[in-house]
Amino acid sequence: MRYAFAILLALVSIGSSSGQQLAQYSQYVFNQFSINPAVAGSKDCLDLRLGYRQQWVGYPGAPTTGWISLHGVLRPKGKPFVANKHGFGTFIEADDAGNYGYTSFLLAYAYHMQMSRNFYVSAGFFAGARQVKLAVGDITLNQYDDPVANSQASVLVYPELTPGIWCYSKTAWAGLSVHSLLANKLKDVGVDSRLTRHIMLSGGYRYRLGRKTAFVPSMLVKFAGGAPLAPDINGMLEFRRVYGIGLGYRNGDALVAMVKIGFLQFFQLGYSYDITTSNLRVASANTHEVILAITPCRTGDSSKRMISCPAFD
Repeated sequence: MRYAFAILLALVSIGSSSGQQLAQYSQYVFNQFSINPAVAGSKDCLDLRLGYRQQWVGYPGAPTTGWISLHGVLRPKGKPFVANKHGFGTFIEADDAGNYGYTSFLLAYAYHMQMSRNFYVSAGFFAGARQVKLAVGDITLNQYDDPVANSQASVLVYPELTPGIWCYSKTAWAGLSVHSLLANKLKDVGVDSRLTRHIMLSGGYRYRLGRKTAFVPSMLVKFAGGAPLAPDINGMLEFRRVYGIGLGYRNGDALVAMVKIGFLQFFQLGYSYDITTSNLRVASANTHEVILAITPCRTGDSSKRMISCPAFD
């Protein structure tokens, strides 16, 4: 059973265009830069984040993901605000699903245009490389006569390009990005396959419930050729933008419980626990995800026309 599951993970990952080939995140609202490069430079400070996700805990070959991101804004020296601004960043991600995995090294650039006092539109891109590992041949299954299962381990490196558009203010945000735009062909893996373009549409709004509380609903919708539509819906109740508790639902996959805690002024810790609702719940445990954010933004300075603390975290 465990070997069949490992082969299934690899086949789904490298198969035809119907497969989901990107890492899954539950706390996308706390991790916007990872899904849209146009977020780079959207805050008036450096934004450093580290994350780790352990999916289907206790099941052999289940996916694990680790990542680190850093982005910031570049403005002319001596000018506290400008109408338009440049954002730069980097995103490094390692995803391992047993005999399949990848590591991405990406640089980001975004140009932000100020449309009004509190509203920006930005366009940007990720550019870099992805290294894919396929080692299904490490599994010994004499009863399987499969070109993938019997192939040798392969390591492939290919270019990666992801464009994105991002709109944001102090109360709302929306974005669109296209991952794996180049749809690179995977060679020497025993099957004829290409990476699938993934279109991600996200958005959210911050409703003020009082002076110190807010409710933040958000959504992420994923489109991949041949795969079912994959919407994620989240809602978080926040207090002073320091503490938060929320629930989410990923269609046909999981229920998600989330908590966010701010500490030491510039630090935030996010944690989510996924309860599997798909057929995998019979064979797998649930999922843990943790994110540490360091964002030394200066809030509450009304003398600046730029958004120092936008609606999204």
